[in-house]
Amino acid sequence: MKPAAEMSNLKWFDGNWTCDGTIVPGPMGPGGKVTSSVKSHLDFGGFWQSGMVRSSMGGKPGMEGMFHITYDPGPKEYVMLWVDNMGGYAKETSSGWEGDKIVFSGQTAMGGKQMGTRDTFTKAGAGSMKHDWEGQMEGAAWSPMGSETCKRVAAPAKK
Repeated sequence: MKPAAEMSNLKWFDGNWTCDGTIVPGPMGPGGKVTSSVKSHLDFGGFWQSGMVRSSMGGKPGMEGMFHITYDPGPKEYVMLWVDNMGGYAKETSSGWEGDKIVFSGQTAMGGKQMGTRDTFTKAGAGSMKHDWEGQMEGAAWSPMGSETCKRVAAPAKK
């Protein structure tokens, strides 16, 4: 088998990124400034885009998580899986890039509760992107949960 040709559309995420942003106060905590580092690369023979995220908010415990994105040719959609060091996990899907924007939406579980989640990545020039994430608790309206601007600081390491 060969990876779907659509996997080449995720190559834009390759590299090491630094991100600065804000978490909105809400059910997940008090919010505040957040800084993150992201390492993303093509993985598993080209079938997945994989990455490691490390975030910190001042003196609070850090968050670490991993994501994996692939293209499923059956329903013709991208699938993003997420796991983190707080016991959270998520599955979101996307129809793909629309211009400079790709939006993933699905379900996230943490601490015995589930909620709808939506992650929007928008290209903002060469080597820069904006990441916005939203939540939907128990059928309520979508609420902003956070926003960050990320800059590519290095190409991915060769394997």
